[in-house]
Amino acid sequence: MDIRINTCYVVKIQNQLDAVSDRKTGKLGIHGKRMVDDRLMRQTADLCLEALRFCIHVIQEEWDLIMASDPKLRKRKIDILIHETKTDKPKYPEFDLMFPNLPAYTRRAILADAFGMVRSYRSNHKNWEALSPSERGKEPRLGIPSRYELTFYDQERKMSCLSDGQIGLKLYNGHTWDWYYFQVSKADAGYLQSLCRTRKMLSPVINKVRGRYHIRFTFQENRELVQKENPLAYRILAVDLGINAAASWCVMEADGTVQAKGVSHLSCEEGHLNHMINRKRMYQQAGKKSRCVYRWVTEANRQLSIQTSKALIDLAVLYNVDCIVFEHLDSKGKIRGRKYRERIHLWRKNDVQKRVELQAHRLGMRISRICAWGTSKYAFDGSGIVDRHSVYHFEHGEKVYNYSLCTFQTGKIYNCDLSAAQNIGARFFLREYIKRGVTGLPATPQRTLSTLHELVCNGLSITACA
Repeated sequence: MDIRINTCYVVKIQNQLDAVSDRKTGKLGIHGKRMVDDRLMRQTADLCLEALRFCIHVIQEEWDLIMASDPKLRKRKIDILIHETKTDKPKYPEFDLMFPNLPAYTRRAILADAFGMVRSYRSNHKNWEALSPSERGKEPRLGIPSRYELTFYDQERKMSCLSDGQIGLKLYNGHTWDWYYFQVSKADAGYLQSLCRTRKMLSPVINKVRGRYHIRFTFQENRELVQKENPLAYRILAVDLGINAAASWCVMEADGTVQAKGVSHLSCEEGHLNHMINRKRMYQQAGKKSRCVYRWVTEANRQLSIQTSKALIDLAVLYNVDCIVFEHLDSKGKIRGRKYRERIHLWRKNDVQKRVELQAHRLGMRISRICAWGTSKYAFDGSGIVDRHSVYHFEHGEKVYNYSLCTFQTGKIYNCDLSAAQNIGARFFLREYIKRGVTGLPATPQRTLSTLHELVCNGLSITACA
C-alpha cells in the first residue's frame, strides 16, 4: 500500500533584489538589495482577491449551466464565460477589463478556488434543506473571502537560481505583471534543493508573519507501508499519552506477549511547561493580561509534543514495530475551558499523534486507533477496577494524591498509564480477532472493557482458530 505524504518547509525572505535576468545565459545581474516591497505584495494579493470574488459571483449565477456540462469541461466552461478567446466571446467581458494581462495560470487557479467554494456552499445548503425545520439551525451562507494567500505555480516562479539563494516570482506592480527576485539564506536554499531531488515540489505560498514575509514550500512524496496483510502478524507499539508522564508504552505481539514496556519522562520539557502554566496563573490572579504568557505556554507545549513524538519514533525503530496504536481522541463533552492544564494536554495529544503519524508513514509503519474508554479504569491483569486514590502523601496537613500510581484489587501498586497502554495494545488485537470471526471473545458492546488479561487467557485458543 502506497501513501502520499505532504511536508511543509517555511523559508524567510531576507531581501528583495534589484536584478535583471539575462535571457541568453539565464543568470541574474544584481544591482542592489533592499527590503521587501510590501506594497507590491499587497497589490498582487488584492488583485487576486477581487478576481476571486468576481468568479464566485459568476459561478453562483451560472451554476445550472456549468453543472449541465461535462464534468471534465466545467472549469473550461467557466473560463469561456469570463475570458475572451479567438473562437469565443465571454458573457461577462468585464473580467478582462477589470483584470487586464492576468496570467492564464493565475486565472485558472482562481477559477478552481472559486468553483470549490461555491460547490461546498451548494452542498451544505442542500444538506440543510434535507433536514427537518427543527434540526436545521442557521441557514448556510456563501462566504466571501476577505484575504488571499499568494500561490505560485510552475509558470509563476523561477527556481533555477536557487543554488545562490535567489528565487524569482511573478507579481503585479499596479500596471502589469513582471518578474521580481528575492534572496533567501543559502542554508535554506541548499536544503530546498536536497528536498527537490527526492520529493515533488508543490506550489509555494507567501505568508506574512509579524511584518516579515515567508515562503511556505510543500513537498509531496509516496511511501510504501508494511505489506503484511494480516494485522495479527504485526508487532505493535501501544501508546497512552498521559498528563503525569509524556507517554507510557508497550511493545506487544498478537498472543499478548509484552516484549518491552516503559514510561517516557521528559523532565526538562515537562518542568518548563508547568513553570509557564504557573506564571500564567500568577498573571491571572494579579488581574494582568498578557499575550506573551499564552504564547510561552503554547510554545512550551509544542516543544513537549516534538520531543514526545521523537521519543516514540525512536522506540518504534528500536523494536522494529509494524504499527503504532493510539487511543481515539474524542474531546466532545469531556474537556471544558475551566481546566487549562487539561485543555493544553488535549492539544498536545492531537499534535503528538499527527507528528508520529507523519514520521511513521515515512518509515513505512502503520497507525491505528482504538476506543480507549476504561483503559485506565481497569487493571491489565483482569483483577477489576483500580483504586486511584490509594497512593498519597501529606503536604501542609492536606492529602496530595499521586494519580500516576494506582492499586489493583490484588493489592498490587502499579503505574496507571502503563496499565492503560497494555490494555490499548490488547484491544487492538482483540478487535482484529473479532473481525475475523473468532468465537469465544467478548461481544462488541463489552469489548470496550477488555484488558490484556482476556487476550492472554484466550491466546492459545485464538491462535488455533485464526
